[in-house]
Amino acid sequence: MRFRTKVAIFLVAVLLTLVGFNLMATPPALDLLKGGKAAGNEVVADSLANAETAPHYSTSL
Repeated sequence: MRFRTKVAIFLVAVLLTLVGFNLMATPPALDLLKGGKAAGNEVVADSLANAETAPHYSTSL
């Protein structure tokens, strides 16, 4: 089998895999993913808000 044929088969397999995954991911599953991302962003925002800032030292006398 030639190299071009192998590459073409690989690309078709990748495209079919991506299309198949998108068809398997139902809207309720996507809602769960969006909710998880929002919760993760909230956790990050809370941890950044509660983080102590570095002490600021004055260099002037």
